[in-house]
Amino acid sequence: MISASSQVLEGPQLPPGLLDLAAPPARVHVTGELPRGPTVAIVGTRKPSKHAWQFAFRLAANLARAGVVVLSGGAVGIDSAAHLGALRGRGATMVIAPAGCRVPYPAKNAPLFRSILARDGAYLSLVGDTVAAQTSSFFARNGAMVALSHVLVVVEAPFRSGARNAARWARRLGRPLFVVPSAPWSKRGRGSLLDLERGALPCVRPENVLRELERRLSLPEKSLRVPKRNATPAERPPSAQQELPFLATASPDREEVAGVLAAIDAGARDLDAVCGRTGLPAPTVQRHVLTLTLEGVLGPDPAGLLRRVPVAQSVSLRK
Repeated sequence: MISASSQVLEGPQLPPGLLDLAAPPARVHVTGELPRGPTVAIVGTRKPSKHAWQFAFRLAANLARAGVVVLSGGAVGIDSAAHLGALRGRGATMVIAPAGCRVPYPAKNAPLFRSILARDGAYLSLVGDTVAAQTSSFFARNGAMVALSHVLVVVEAPFRSGARNAARWARRLGRPLFVVPSAPWSKRGRGSLLDLERGALPCVRPENVLRELERRLSLPEKSLRVPKRNATPAERPPSAQQELPFLATASPDREEVAGVLAAIDAGARDLDAVCGRTGLPAPTVQRHVLTLTLEGVLGPDPAGLLRRVPVAQSVSLRK
């Protein structure tokens, strides 16, 4: 559970984008505050390659730094990378979920969803708070996610995948569809290559998406841009916050992560023990542990306690 209850929006309270659907939902359930600003949905496979996961993470971080709201479906893999990247970029992100807030799917991502809510993001569902995920929920969720976005980006999608269902929704609703090119020998990206052949736009850097947003929203050129390192407040987009680059050597997060790993190496095996050794608050430790777990650095031992994943195993987990 990530929340005891959600807010119900219906009728004129519905987010306007949902009205583009042929059969708009009668109501949606929202936990948190609906973020404001241009929106980009980032989706892909639940079993991404290491490089695809990193690309999605960095793309989301850069878009967030430029003032863009990142949407995704909350699943493991590319979805998680998109949400985590937006959080790392100190921006807003929203989960468009297939299940209610009391039975989030997947359950293992509940800590991520709580982190999103704590950072002024939102969890939106088309079903009631106690309704679990069902097969039909995912397709309806994809339609709502695309309808709520100004642009859709598919990072890595097999031939049959939910991400390709989202791509079909983008074509149906007239949303710009960007696809990150995959290697032709990669099974994980065969669906992506097919969508590129069918006319999707290639995405190789954040600027591809930002220029399309400016064109689509009739914004002045370069009104959306990724801030430079050490940019002054005047150089940052109005809706962007301070830059927090991925793996920057002097960032507070970098030091905190190093402290968490040092505590685990020294024998801390659960969140309470890591908090005691580092002095960090529990939500911060939980966020770093989740990120390191998704990156394949940490994992449970046979007793379910925290441990470092051996390097060879870590590489296989990220693939």
